[in-house]
Amino acid sequence: MFGKLFGRNKIVEDKEFTLDFEDALKRYVGVTNGRVEYEFEDKKGKVIPPSFAFEETYNEWKTIQSVWDKRSVIFDALDEIYLNKIPKEQIIERFVIDRYPEKALSFSDKYLTEEDLNNPKVLASLAKCQFILSNFDKSIELAEKALNLEKENKKAQIALADSLHLTNNHDKAHEIYQQILKNSKLKDWNKENIDVIEIIDYNNDILNSSVYAVGLLSNAETDENTWNKASEEFYHCPYFRSQHAFWLLKNDEALKGMAKLISTTQEFPWYKDAVVNAKSGILQMREQMNSNDLWKSELTYLTQIIEKNNW
Repeated sequence: MFGKLFGRNKIVEDKEFTLDFEDALKRYVGVTNGRVEYEFEDKKGKVIPPSFAFEETYNEWKTIQSVWDKRSVIFDALDEIYLNKIPKEQIIERFVIDRYPEKALSFSDKYLTEEDLNNPKVLASLAKCQFILSNFDKSIELAEKALNLEKENKKAQIALADSLHLTNNHDKAHEIYQQILKNSKLKDWNKENIDVIEIIDYNNDILNSSVYAVGLLSNAETDENTWNKASEEFYHCPYFRSQHAFWLLKNDEALKGMAKLISTTQEFPWYKDAVVNAKSGILQMREQMNSNDLWKSELTYLTQIIEKNNW
């Protein structure tokens, strides 16, 4: 994992990688405000930057375009050092935000004890995981149990509000969102204009909710760049990704929208809304373009999922 440093005369830090590394590390260990202290040394005891400490990861990172995939390769590297050191709730979170919610559940089934299942932090992480998996009733149950144990657990509050919103309990959900905002540092900013990204940014620790983000973004004034920036926060959420695709489709970006919707179904084949709408979209575009060959393998794939699940 660590690069072989002998024979190099000068170490030059790649500051862009350091920024990505530090952001990924904060998310990995569950820190929002401030920074996580770290120090890496070469075989001679000399302090080296992350790009040298994780040379293989750094070389792979340089070939990747997307923020979420760059974050993922850094997570893989961090596993070798931190996975056995972070608490169980953060291991669940690590898998969820890396787009492996089913792996998070497998870990939970195998390693969580009865004591863990009465820990509000663990319950909150499980509630978030079940939300991502569209198991909204289970998410609500876990979030409420967490909040009975720790009333101000923000992660549980967000999971509860998100799941309530997607089960049509909009008033109750928005009451929770407003309470979170009221208790956040937003009131101390003294800024006349606060943009959407500032509110939903993980590092600002205000309201990092995919559902609330979609609500803020779903208006005529939002541009594609803002949606793309928000997707850096919520690419692990099939609801957000589907809504992003629908927005593109409504704004005359049919090919981009379909590509995003199809990619969502490929990573999250259990997400019904994306699967059903992706198939419908392909059929509509075939009709419009008078072509029966468009997305042929994708259509077969989607049809098989729908038939298997009796959708």
